[in-house]
Amino acid sequence: MSTERPITPPRKQFPHQSSSGKKGPFDAGHKLERVQHFRYQKETHQKTDFENADNLFEFLGTLTFGDLADVHFSATVSRSDFLRKANSMSKSIKEEYFKEPSNRLVVFKDTESKVPRGHVTDTECRPDITAAFENDFGGDDTTFWPCIRMAGGWASEGSTSEDQETKAISYLHYLLLARPDLYVAQGMLASQDSMMFLVGIGGFGIRRLKIGWNDKKLSKLLYAFIYRTYDPGHFADSSYKLDPIVDEDNPPKWTITIGVKSQVGGVTTERPVPCPNLLPLYASSPFETRTHVFATKGEGVDVDGKKLTVLKDQVCRSRNRFDEHEILELVHEPKRVPGVVEAVYHKTIELPSQLGGLGVGRVKHRHGLRQLGRPFASIPTVKEMLQVAFDLVEVLRFLRAERNILHRDISIGNVMWAPPSEDKQDPDTSTQDSEVLYFSEAFLSDRYVSGTISQLGGNPLNLEYSPRRPHTTSVLLVDFNHAEHLTSKEDDQFVRVQRTVGFVVYYRRELPPDTRCYQGTALFMARAVEAGGPVKVATALRNRFLGPIPSAPHRYAEHYQDTRLKKFPEKSLELFTEAVNSSAPWRHELDHDVESVFWLMLYWAMTAWPERGEAGHIETTAWSSLTGSQDSRENLVLIHSLGSIPAGTFHSTFQPLNDLFRELAEILYSIDRHWIHGEEERNDPEYFAEAFQRLILQFLINHINDDNSNRFMNQPIDSNPRELIRKIKEVPLSSTTNQRSHAASQGKRASDTAEQSDPQAKRRRTTQEPQTDRNSEN
Repeated sequence: MSTERPITPPRKQFPHQSSSGKKGPFDAGHKLERVQHFRYQKETHQKTDFENADNLFEFLGTLTFGDLADVHFSATVSRSDFLRKANSMSKSIKEEYFKEPSNRLVVFKDTESKVPRGHVTDTECRPDITAAFENDFGGDDTTFWPCIRMAGGWASEGSTSEDQETKAISYLHYLLLARPDLYVAQGMLASQDSMMFLVGIGGFGIRRLKIGWNDKKLSKLLYAFIYRTYDPGHFADSSYKLDPIVDEDNPPKWTITIGVKSQVGGVTTERPVPCPNLLPLYASSPFETRTHVFATKGEGVDVDGKKLTVLKDQVCRSRNRFDEHEILELVHEPKRVPGVVEAVYHKTIELPSQLGGLGVGRVKHRHGLRQLGRPFASIPTVKEMLQVAFDLVEVLRFLRAERNILHRDISIGNVMWAPPSEDKQDPDTSTQDSEVLYFSEAFLSDRYVSGTISQLGGNPLNLEYSPRRPHTTSVLLVDFNHAEHLTSKEDDQFVRVQRTVGFVVYYRRELPPDTRCYQGTALFMARAVEAGGPVKVATALRNRFLGPIPSAPHRYAEHYQDTRLKKFPEKSLELFTEAVNSSAPWRHELDHDVESVFWLMLYWAMTAWPERGEAGHIETTAWSSLTGSQDSRENLVLIHSLGSIPAGTFHSTFQPLNDLFRELAEILYSIDRHWIHGEEERNDPEYFAEAFQRLILQFLINHINDDNSNRFMNQPIDSNPRELIRKIKEVPLSSTTNQRSHAASQGKRASDTAEQSDPQAKRRRTTQEPQTDRNSEN
């Protein structure tokens, strides 16, 4: 993949911090990674109380320990007292139930000033109390996050009870991210007068029970709680196994055993296939759509003749209309579609029945994927970025027209860069549907021979004189878990989940209390999708415009003269004088996904600066608009459409992009097609796509053929992003140690720094800084 690109400068490292892995570039990029800051949200971190101690016992599912002698606690207990008695209990449990010499002793340590190592997000979260096997602690009393059996907090003086509990919940949050094998993470919040038992249930929420130190049931509860740290039982997924940590400078890896079905003599059997040496690349949303992504090192794992290089576990609602695997099967049937990730394995895993008490049923989907890609932000030149954008629109058009599929989540984490040299797409496996995908290189190469398919004898493969055949591309579209197949499963028995707004931490903006909180990445979302309805029509007639239908580049026009050129004849910008059509129902469509491509391009362009050049600073107002509310982004579109782009929006080297973004914004500022009557060409969901492709391709042609412009088009960008003129709040690296380690193993360039997140701080901001690493990633 490519070099890492931090988006904010490195913070000063804590003196006690241990390195969680060798520094190297992030290279696996199946999904853009962001180092995630914990922030408590009532809707996400749902808390439910256990009714009583017996209810918690039942949930733990351990022995009742009815004959256990009480361990007497006083009415108040100090931290040192608690640690001593917890370790005494742990020793007793080992001697009674885990006597074999191979079984290790779980010990509790005071780790308030220690940062555990090896977290997938590089967090600097520091649990006050950590339980792990004795020999998993180093000489400095630190351990690796995947080795932690329980993480707890000690109520600090001067903090409110709510803040104390939030801190303890943050430990569960990070423990579930670090322990993909756990369905349930164990935690506790101890104070001088009480103990709160906490369990974080992946995909559901938090359950808790508060009990006083002098309560007679406390000792047995604590005994059962510690017992579960030895034997997780139904709290864990047995298909996971943490690989031995032989090199403390490298991040921990996992072996995950998958079950591959086969038929022998008409009998279906399932054989276990270990997937060893899997490096965690990404983890998110532990209490919602809990997601973990791993990448293999080397050639991958053979699954029925196909190579599995990415493994993804994700918890989803059990009654969703579609799951990602189902969508990918529809995408690649009858023929493979280039530019879309391929699934080589899938299994639906039922969650333990003991975990279903918090609400709607959920299941875990395990996906094995063939391709790896680099993050969109790692694209090294303007030319390549624009080609990827053109090709992405082509893929989206094809999926909508030929497969009736909308992706509905185009964002910087779901659009990858995978140069064909790294992922060969042979002609005989590429799609040959009625409308073949022709990507940008086919229209840019000097060796291109124009002509329609019929003029080429009906065989699109006759265009193989291009350096890249017309059906090969550098774009790789991933994460179809929000996608929709438009013409199936319309029955009431299926739940239609609307594609809506969500907040990734470094993009998150504050909203009023009554605002709906949705899933997704708001920064890259179409304005209408964020609003949940069409963009409002301007009150004044003079401000109602129909965007232009730009002229098509010569080669593009030749190729599509009988199709797209007839459907979208060239037109100038004009006032919209018709009556507004307000009767049509609104829904997410192709034009909304294409608008997301605009925001993706703008994000890349605003943060890019030339390698070894002067970075300059991003103009603060422009960045605030990009990361602001829907109205702010609407205003940004207007400013760009008028050509009034503030100086500093783009680096001076990339100023020629002003013209392209002005023309693209002029398309977006057109009256929302929802208000246009059906006979108008610009009512077609493909209008944005057609206009974008013509404009991007023409810009590429103009500047590739211009020696002066060619330099900026092929100017490598720096691995660090530009900064804001005025720093508002520091944001952590999106490139994590694991991702850089994975890249280093494949010999890629390294980023110099690694940022970590601080779960203690409340990060409330309305203006966000650029992501801390351009080249990081599903």
